Amino acid sequence: MKCIAIIPARGGSKAVPGKNLKPLAGKPLIGWSIEEALKVESISKVIVSTDDEEIAEVSRSFGAEVPFLRPEALAGDSVHAFHVILHYINWVRERGEVESDAIAMLLPTAPLRRHWHISKALNLFWKAPAAPVISVYKSLTPLISLRWIEEGALQPVVSAPDLNLQRQNLRPVYGVNGSIYIAKPDVLEMEGTFHSKNARPYIMDRLHSMDINSHDDFAMAEHLLKSPDFDLDKSLLEEDLSA
Repeated sequence: MKCIAIIPARGGSKAVPGKNLKPLAGKPLIGWSIEEALKVESISKVIVSTDDEEIAEVSRSFGAEVPFLRPEALAGDSVHAFHVILHYINWVRERGEVESDAIAMLLPTAPLRRHWHISKALNLFWKAPAAPVISVYKSLTPLISLRWIEEGALQPVVSAPDLNLQRQNLRPVYGVNGSIYIAKPDVLEMEGTFHSKNARPYIMDRLHSMDINSHDDFAMAEHLLKSPDFDLDKSLLEEDLSA
């Protein structure tokens, strides 16, 4: 069974200009994802889909393949990463190349994701490849604690008979962390998303789930990576579940 890893990385970023090439603990942000993906034995190829020549050059220097620059229509702020995956599937098909059995989408904004996270997610996926696998983390914020702000007033996101329930008595909530998405190409075309009704969770701890989308995120990730108390290669999941 063959899996292709695709890392979508466009050049434009409003919140953090040049985000994908911005240095993080000594290497560009995108380099973290490329290096870890290349360590996964069951991934046959790591491809970066970008519209930016500099990102392409840096990606190749880290060992990724950049077989094309994606069209301008797929480079805007409103383009979802999923459409980049569909573009790759069509690109392969148009050239008559052999399609992969699965595609793992790895967003470059998850630099703390390790190769063993990807391997474990893939092992889960191969047990029932008809259903996608999406990485998540256990949220500390229950649904009944979430609020909209409407006309200056707090409004519950979900209705509940008792908004004072303790967290320990509530059903756990899991957040999609934007780190790992795995599915078969034909399932992606049929469903139009990784988030199908039968998608399964691969649970990660909160620290490894950090999603980099702001200058604050960069500062926190830099602090973690330089902290002697944070072991990048140690899962904190057991500690989270027993807390």
